[in-house]
Amino acid sequence: MNNESIWERNFTMLFCSKLVKVIADSFAFNAILWFLILSGEGAVGTALLIAVTFLPQALIAPLISPFMKSNTLKFWLLSADLTRALLMLVIPVCYINDFSPLWFIISLMLIHSATGASYNPASISIIPKIVKEDVIQKANATITSAVEVVKLSAVMVCGILIVVIGAAYTMLITLPLYLISAGLVLLIKYKVNDVKLKNNEFKQENTYMSKLRRGFTIVRRHQILFPLTIYCIFLNLGSAPWEALSAIYISELDGNSITHSILRVATATGAFLMGFILTKVRVNRYGLLFVSAGIVEGLAFLLTGMNSLLLLVIFAAFILGLTISANNIPEHTIIQISVSDEDQPQVFAVIRLISYTMIPIGALLSGYAASVFGAGKVIAIGGAVEIIAGIAILSLTKLSKTKRSDLILAKEESVKM
Repeated sequence: MNNESIWERNFTMLFCSKLVKVIADSFAFNAILWFLILSGEGAVGTALLIAVTFLPQALIAPLISPFMKSNTLKFWLLSADLTRALLMLVIPVCYINDFSPLWFIISLMLIHSATGASYNPASISIIPKIVKEDVIQKANATITSAVEVVKLSAVMVCGILIVVIGAAYTMLITLPLYLISAGLVLLIKYKVNDVKLKNNEFKQENTYMSKLRRGFTIVRRHQILFPLTIYCIFLNLGSAPWEALSAIYISELDGNSITHSILRVATATGAFLMGFILTKVRVNRYGLLFVSAGIVEGLAFLLTGMNSLLLLVIFAAFILGLTISANNIPEHTIIQISVSDEDQPQVFAVIRLISYTMIPIGALLSGYAASVFGAGKVIAIGGAVEIIAGIAILSLTKLSKTKRSDLILAKEESVKM
């Protein structure tokens, strides 16, 4: 058990900023989604919105993160909030002045998404600077569990606001939220650990291209991060059918939109519960937790897809929530403990790039496969992929055997790469 408090001033500011930003992001995405629907853009508009919401963050992050340094992380957090605030002012103002073509909205949302390429690596990398090493896991778990609950609440509140005041005016509400988030970031203060290597041994090049290559090199040579990244690929491929087909599968089982909402509640509940547990229980083998969670998730998808029971679908959604936290918290903690401070943003961005690109690929393949085999069987196949890959990672790599002390040693070795 780990009872040491994380609620010092700096972490509190980051925690509050993150939650406010999550609310703003949820408002922004859902307001834009319904704005496009109500404007008559239909499936094309919503599909483009979803595409530009997720892909740019993964694709652009490795290109931006080489510019990040330990002493500039606040700048990247602040610039992301201020940029999004400006965008959420421009779109409704243009709409009020009768200018809102699809290309214009999608272009601005592309920029909105791209700011996440800087925010996410910076927000992960700043945590070890503001909390003690012994409570990094607790800090990650606290933020993860709170974010899932806030996301769900924000979607519900946003839906009500869109009905009452309209999508365009709901977007305007995000402006002060982003500014509040930015203001809280400004209140964070931390010292940069200036760790100098003896005799300047293993001195790193400081050019942009060398930093860009270095992120990929560390992931490739890191004895812990490399198998973790490989399993992330299979996790996202295996879960893509669920993400793409769960609503269709529900309709095949005579469910409706209310059932789909229950699924979201079940997922958020599971994520919060696991996050809460991980704030209380100190884990020593993060890799084992990471892989085990993936195998359990795969089992849930396999059983759900092979059995046409609506109750099983809801149960699978709850298990998915548990495993989201049981995957994300160890992944972030492993990067924070086993990688040097300056390399953390780039390494996080590289892993996210490699793994997240599997989501649209998996979703596309799932759509075609579902038309032939049915949604349930494709979801089951996705689960089987996660199980088989997890067993292979457990058997063929040292990821599951890695202890906290091994992560600290790996950090020293990563500096020399």
